[in-house]
Order: sequence, then structure tokens, then C-alpha cells
Amino acid sequence: MRIGAFLAIIVLAALPAALQAEPSRKGIEARYTKAYDTCLNTGDAAKGITPAMRACVSQELQRQDGRLNQAYVMVMKRLSNAKKSRLRTLQRAWIKSREKQCRAEADEYEGGTIAPQIYIGCLLDEAIIRTIWLESYK
Repeated sequence: MRIGAFLAIIVLAALPAALQAEPSRKGIEARYTKAYDTCLNTGDAAKGITPAMRACVSQELQRQDGRLNQAYVMVMKRLSNAKKSRLRTLQRAWIKSREKQCRAEADEYEGGTIAPQIYIGCLLDEAIIRTIWLESYK
């Protein structure tokens, strides 16, 4: 067993069950905005033209990052200083982890036109997952 996998098991074992459950694909998609759906289903994006599709995802990522930031601010407002410091540390680690994870997913398609789409789609979904996590943070 790799060290990283071993550490992940230890960390997951220490988390409450509510924090371990990752939203389903359906749960993530339920958080997409109507504007995103409209963007993907009209114009060049609806024709499967990669740059247009990427533009839709990029715009949605901006919206979801805004929601993520709002959730973070709301949680920080109600925490003690010690808990604020802990959450700040967790958030910084998550940002690095998300970047690494999404790069790895995109790297599987290196050289193909889909790789950037995979990367930005991963960032989008991870932002939604993290927002959900923050909304239940205690």
C-alpha cells in the first residue's frame, strides 16, 4: 500500500461520517446554475466545439468559486480564532490538493484537446464539493 493511500485511510477514519461522504454526481450537477446549462445547450457549445464548451465551464467555475468564497466567509464569521486558523490551514491544503488532483486527471489525456476541459471541469466539480463541505463545517 502506498504511503499516501495509507495516510488517506487514517485521515478518513478520523473524520465524522458526514464529512466523509462525497456528493454524488447528481448532487454536484444539481448545484450547476441555469446559466451553465443554457450555455452548454446553445450556440457552438451545443455543437460540441471545445473552446465554446470550455468558455461555459470557465464561466461556471467563476460562479461556483464565488459560492465557495461566500460559504468560506460565512463559516469563518462564526468560528473562534483557533478554529478560524485551523480552517484557513485546511483550505490552503485543499487548494493545493485540488490543483494536484485536477492536473493528474487532465494529464491522463495529455496532448489531446480534451485535457484542458478535463482540468477545468475537475476544478469546477471540486469547488462545488468543497462548498458543500463548508456548508456543513462545524
